[in-house]
Amino acid sequence: MKILIILCSILLIASTSEAQFKFTANNSSNQYKAKIFVDKCEGNSCSGKATVILYDQISDKEIFTFHSADLDFGLTENQNAKLGWLDLGKYQTPLIFGDFNFDGFEDIAVRNGNNGAYSSPSYDIYLSKDSKFTLNTELTKLASSNLGMFDIDKKAKQLAIHQKDGCCFDKTINYKFDAKNSLYEDSSVIEDSSIADNVTVITQKLVDGKIKRTVQKFKMKDYYNQ
Repeated sequence: MKILIILCSILLIASTSEAQFKFTANNSSNQYKAKIFVDKCEGNSCSGKATVILYDQISDKEIFTFHSADLDFGLTENQNAKLGWLDLGKYQTPLIFGDFNFDGFEDIAVRNGNNGAYSSPSYDIYLSKDSKFTLNTELTKLASSNLGMFDIDKKAKQLAIHQKDGCCFDKTINYKFDAKNSLYEDSSVIEDSSIADNVTVITQKLVDGKIKRTVQKFKMKDYYNQ
């Protein structure tokens, strides 16, 4: 009876593994590579529950395992997920690598559905230190409730998120890290073109602990042709 249970367990694991679609991501990072297992691939689209196993690029040592409730990404017309172990291109993978908090360690963003504004991509953000990864709630919120992933400005050491309300209101907010490695809003720019053919630009900047606010108005044809 015990042998039968063991055999059934082995068969269950094997069938589950075969049901998943398998990918590699070997060109997205200078430090890491990954194996990706995702539940569903139909046509040129993959999604659903997924497991991402991260490896050291040089030693092949297994570093960390991530899980996503919806690892959504697309394939090209020439890629067939049914063939198994399909290698994804550098800008095709549902993983984004970068030093998100500017501490010298490479972090990772793992795609987790389309929960951003206007159904834009959302990501879980894991910060790295000494090859150990921790989910960061502040950065995950930034990458999950705005228009997709935040932008990274290495030179200015700031992150930028984008917001939109209909056709005529756009807002960019720039964040920086303080001495305690907590996020704060450093500046923002609002572009409002909802009134006639004018664009109202409202700029806010944190200067010596106080918000400095500037309001400017432009003709739409002049502003967007700059």
